[in-house]
Amino acid sequence: MKQPEAPTAEPDSGHGTVNRVLRILSGFAEKERWGLNELARSLDLPRGTTHRLLTLCKPLNFVTQDEDGHYMPGIELYRLAGRLASEMPINQVADPILQSLRDQTDETVLLTLLVRDELKMFFSLSASPAHPLRYRIEKNRLEPLAWGATGRALLAYLSAEEIEQVMQRGEPSPLDGRPLDREELLHALQGIRADGYAASYAQRAPGAYGLAVPFFDARGDVRGNLTLTIPDFRFDPARQEALIGLLREAAATLTRRLGWS
Repeated sequence: MKQPEAPTAEPDSGHGTVNRVLRILSGFAEKERWGLNELARSLDLPRGTTHRLLTLCKPLNFVTQDEDGHYMPGIELYRLAGRLASEMPINQVADPILQSLRDQTDETVLLTLLVRDELKMFFSLSASPAHPLRYRIEKNRLEPLAWGATGRALLAYLSAEEIEQVMQRGEPSPLDGRPLDREELLHALQGIRADGYAASYAQRAPGAYGLAVPFFDARGDVRGNLTLTIPDFRFDPARQEALIGLLREAAATLTRRLGWS
């Protein structure tokens, strides 16, 4: 008697189980605590599907629930993320550069990386002096490019088409929700390309100045930037030129170490 053929596995496309599980886990990089309905809406997935996939992740400790039933990253996801982050090559290359720049300036230094496919950025590494900032810097969370020295120092070196895409999004300020001013942004980007650095005040964090200089990869494409974040009570305009010089030197060193001369 002929045995029935085993069903053919459906290719895992954008709607497959693996794709959906990875999207769920990626959601915890954006936000650490999710309600079921909120997560399902964010991912545009049915509530039942989201619940089933979260249930699959729980026995492996990639997802857990708190006493209120909200979903949070499990210990295995933290372990994996921490291991990969600590061994990210660009972090290893940049870490001594950030520490040196922190010691020279006595200010907080950030390593910002571009996610070009998403036209977003994230803070990958930081080095803080003995007097840390008054606000929290969230690492590994995707942020818009149109605001702050950190974002604009990257956006200025993208193509005209990419810049237009970012402006069409019209993302408001992450600090206070102010709307994006297209003309102001274009003028600022022109100045950044001419000067080679970006400066901003209170666009991402209250009462903070940002100074950022981009660095480039082995192909000569912008890869990220080094940023000094300085509280307003400690910012001295007379120091800005010297601080920019130190940032330029550090960014040039990182660019060389990534293979671009």
